[in-house]
Amino acid sequence: MHNDELRARLLAEAVAAVESRGVGVLSVREIAHAAATSTTAVYSLFGNKEGLVRAVLVHAFDSFAAQQAGGDDLTALGTAYVAWALEHPRLYELMFTDALSNVEPTPESQAAAARAIAPLRDGVRQAIEAGFFRPADVDTVVASLWAQVHGMAMLLLANHFPTGADPVAAAMAVIDGWRATPPSADQSD
Repeated sequence: MHNDELRARLLAEAVAAVESRGVGVLSVREIAHAAATSTTAVYSLFGNKEGLVRAVLVHAFDSFAAQQAGGDDLTALGTAYVAWALEHPRLYELMFTDALSNVEPTPESQAAAARAIAPLRDGVRQAIEAGFFRPADVDTVVASLWAQVHGMAMLLLANHFPTGADPVAAAMAVIDGWRATPPSADQSD
């Protein structure tokens, strides 16, 4: 029976395999065996290996977005971002290194990526509207802050973050650059 329960089981096995060994070694046969089914089920439910990888990618973006849900400020969002990346390095790699997956984007995967960045976009929009950030294009500010936390996550994952550097202070320097008024020495978030 190729039903939703089997699809969920196959996806869970695929996510676990990618998390433990990376997308490069994902095998349809191995996933089918781990889920106690046949490769026919994988092809029936996901179309092909690319479809299975795409489902893992969508799962990763949704998990990433869930980690950030409820973040009450931009600092909390950045912290959640980096924490998720460090907890799920191979899924993070899949999300942001297309060359590894050889998966063409689809409306579903693009929508999942948009859901993942939505909390940051909403936080930036609110910060601009509240006058905390200076007037600016929301997407420009999003790109600036996103580049900061993405770069930080990548450096931390690669063990190349400068020894003795404070990741929070580094992130706050970028946030401070967008503030409507420069922070005073005694001002904190």
